[in-house]
Amino acid sequence: MPLAHLKRFFRTLSFARLVCLGFFAAILLGSFALYISEEGELSYVDSFYLSASSICVTGLSPVPLSGLNPGTHWIMLFLIQLGGLGIISFTVIVGFLITQGISRNARFNAFVGAAIDTQPETESLATNEVNRMLLSIINISFSLEILGAIGLYLHMPSGVEGGNTRWFFSLFTAVSSFNNAGFSITDDLSALRYDPFSLYIVSGLVIFGGIGFPVIILLEKFLLTVFVRIVYRIEVMAETLMMEKALKTGNVPRFLLLPAQFSAFLENRIEDYNKHLRGETTRIQSKLLVYGSFALLLFGFVGIYFLERSNPHTFHELALVDKISNAFFMSVCSRTAGFSTMDLGHLNDATVIIITVLMFIGGGPQGTAGGIKITTFVLLLAYLKNVIQPSKPVMLFGEIVSKNSVAVAIRVYFLATIALAFVFIFLGILDQNQHSLHVIFFELISSFSTVGYSLNLTSQLGDLEKVFYAAVMYVGRVGIFTVLIAATGHSGVPKMGTVDDGVKIQVG
Repeated sequence: MPLAHLKRFFRTLSFARLVCLGFFAAILLGSFALYISEEGELSYVDSFYLSASSICVTGLSPVPLSGLNPGTHWIMLFLIQLGGLGIISFTVIVGFLITQGISRNARFNAFVGAAIDTQPETESLATNEVNRMLLSIINISFSLEILGAIGLYLHMPSGVEGGNTRWFFSLFTAVSSFNNAGFSITDDLSALRYDPFSLYIVSGLVIFGGIGFPVIILLEKFLLTVFVRIVYRIEVMAETLMMEKALKTGNVPRFLLLPAQFSAFLENRIEDYNKHLRGETTRIQSKLLVYGSFALLLFGFVGIYFLERSNPHTFHELALVDKISNAFFMSVCSRTAGFSTMDLGHLNDATVIIITVLMFIGGGPQGTAGGIKITTFVLLLAYLKNVIQPSKPVMLFGEIVSKNSVAVAIRVYFLATIALAFVFIFLGILDQNQHSLHVIFFELISSFSTVGYSLNLTSQLGDLEKVFYAAVMYVGRVGIFTVLIAATGHSGVPKMGTVDDGVKIQVG
């Protein structure tokens, strides 16, 4: 097919189909790269599975990563970073590679605006705003990953990197953490079990990656505003001193002029930077995600700590400070990352249930986390409250929530549960009674939510099962609602009336 015809074909695709096709193409190309890198030591099915797990930032691996070539680790690092950038960024990358200038398309700009839900539907994003939004996402990703890698490099105990160089282990772990991939080139992070500070660095990266880029951008704007106010106060104090000196001596020391000059310079620079920092979420969604994340982290931490503190196979032998850091670390990673410092096969059944719930809920929209998303879960709870009191609209923090946001949340939940139920039955048939159902279900939720936790099942899967789990990862990362839009050609969400003045909450 001529290149011109190929470009025209891709331009006719909806953006949902372009996203689905782009992710699949990346997985396919990644599988070939991994297969070639391992020079036949890794079967193609395992290469495909590992590529899907990397692009979908899941963290499940059918083989120990420590036994792979250094070149394979670099390929995985690239795939993790590409998959972790998110659907909007990924769409633009695919667009530039295939259609040459997709971000100049007005329909694409409208798609981005709808995806982030940060402005009224009557407004559309300009091309420069879309580009700035993407630059903000990339800037945040690389900055936090580099800071995390430096922190790990400086603090983690010597020898934890195994046969790898210290700097590459730090970089790979930081990138895997922020993108919520859960891969470790030493197979797990058990070497950090007794190093709380390093666990908190990894946890921090996971939290920031999972909470969503729009929230991070809003937080960055808030911190910049606070910083400007601090500088302004210093400037006022310096001006007061200048006036006092001028009245007393008639001369003004040059060093007192510096705060005013620095303030003017800084104000202009921050104002210019803020113009380029686009894509922040609404304050109500930001509060929902921050409070929701804190509540889930607390729930997971308390549950895991008290259930495992006396377990001789997990926490019993740890000191109190290590029990706390490992319980917090497991709570953080249960929602999206999948890093482990111990064998999950030894966990109590109640702990496994808590982790499964956290995996299914996941993190925030437009981040690197999987699951149905915190916003979807909270909207469902608010809707259930509304069922009990039907005369009142669905509200969060005193604000009426958009009916369309509630409708999408309900659809995402039921789509996810129904799809998982059918896949669970099919995987149970393929397993042929070799493993317990709860082990299969745990692996399924981990794959769908792109977490990467396993009760030691991954390495025992057959080739057909690996392909199906890879498909589940794919749907979980792209989003089941995006897959529905791509398959049907419409959004599946009719307008709930002619007027919908509620606050838009991004879900799914």
